[in-house]
Amino acid sequence: MIWIALFLVSLAFLRLWRSNKNAKKLPPGPKGLPILGSLHKLGPNPHRDLHKLAQKYGPVMHLRLGFVPTIVVSSPKSAELFLKTHDLVFASRPRFVADQYISWGQRNLGFAEYGSYWRNMRKMCTLELLSQSKINSFRRMREEELDLLIKLVREAANDGAAVDLSVKVATLIADMSCRMILGKKYMDQDLDEKGFKAVMQEVLHLAAAPNIGDYIPYIGKLDLQGLIRRMKTLRRIFDEFFDKIIDEHIQSDKGEVNKGKDFVDAMLDFVGTEESEYRIERPNIKAILLVK
Repeated sequence: MIWIALFLVSLAFLRLWRSNKNAKKLPPGPKGLPILGSLHKLGPNPHRDLHKLAQKYGPVMHLRLGFVPTIVVSSPKSAELFLKTHDLVFASRPRFVADQYISWGQRNLGFAEYGSYWRNMRKMCTLELLSQSKINSFRRMREEELDLLIKLVREAANDGAAVDLSVKVATLIADMSCRMILGKKYMDQDLDEKGFKAVMQEVLHLAAAPNIGDYIPYIGKLDLQGLIRRMKTLRRIFDEFFDKIIDEHIQSDKGEVNKGKDFVDAMLDFVGTEESEYRIERPNIKAILLVK
């Protein structure tokens, strides 16, 4: 263990020496520790810790989180410079371990690097899912689902039973989204025995959880927090679920001319084609479906 520690410290100093030698002028910020950088300054409430640091170092400050140089912006004027004036320079997404497992290698819109792929996928989603004509084509479906909810509430009122409208409206939105995107409604247990809600909460937690491997790559493969193991489990769950959905669409009756196309149908139309702006395969479909 001592030799491993010495080896890591040596690598840290070597990397710091090279970065300092070639570094451009950076904003003010706290001087970090070897290897850790300023990670030790962030506790259970990092937003509060960053606020305290910003009061000391200013609205634009530099932190080194492990081996990752980070710029923190905390004033409206500075944020406008980054997000509006120079937005194209700062529009890309950094690579994280989670990208490989819950976005199929940065293939969805949330994690993809800014570039032609991201722009083309956004364009496809806008035209095939969010355009006015596409929304109007699903009007009858929305009316059917709303009628079911009204019928349920009416029956509950006749029986004098209480109804949690928040839950029912959330279910209504989920059912409409499933029919519009996937072609039909799926039961909560169709995804996994833990249920759709529990699995999605796990995905959101793992996507947002700080992974020490993202900041100190040398120990990333050790998976000290057990995050990669959990990500792989979720990846298998979604792989099976989305493969089932895609196979159902491929095997469906193609002679049904009056069948409205859902979002999966639209994406499958581009699989294997030579249209470069829409060239997608199964991993792309799965990654995009996960954030829909």
